[in-house]
Amino acid sequence: MLTTISVKNWLMEKLKMLKEICQLEKNIYKFSYNKNKEYIAQKTANICKMEHPGTVGYGENLYANSWAMDNLTEAMLGAANGWWGEKDVCPINENNLKVTDKVFDKCGHWVPMAWSHTTEIFCGVQLCPPQFWCSNWKPPCYNTTLISCNYYNPTNDAGNILIYEKGQRCRKDSDCTWYKNSKCEIKTGLCLAPKDAKDPKIK
Repeated sequence: MLTTISVKNWLMEKLKMLKEICQLEKNIYKFSYNKNKEYIAQKTANICKMEHPGTVGYGENLYANSWAMDNLTEAMLGAANGWWGEKDVCPINENNLKVTDKVFDKCGHWVPMAWSHTTEIFCGVQLCPPQFWCSNWKPPCYNTTLISCNYYNPTNDAGNILIYEKGQRCRKDSDCTWYKNSKCEIKTGLCLAPKDAKDPKIK
């Protein structure tokens, strides 16, 4: 299981990355790390395969390194940097921020990290045996570290919604429109979803 320090450092790194875009976003939601749901991501990591199990209701990013990482913080930051690095090849621009199949193909791990409607994140990590993709390397990989992170809500409805919206941060509750009964945290300009918030795009 992840330690408090590794989680904190990972979240700090994600926040630092988000500063690249969040100053230009509107309707952006505050997110938190849900340690009580880590077991969901841990189940995926324990399988030790770079395969999505289809966790219903959550988006998911997977990351694996070809060596054993005893430092959980290093492993988590490696995943965050790898996922966010896809932004450099992402086929988007200021006038086209839609989630399309082409975007998912090029930067499908970056999208949920930048997703303005994310309210919840939780992760799992597992030391695994060699994987097929590095078994023939010279020298071969003897261990791998696999990380799984889940996001609520998932980036669905490809082609019809934006990764984030350009504009100013919220100043009043009516500026927060994705989740019903959302509130504006005026001091941060971030939207707060109610605890029982349901993604309006998930039927």
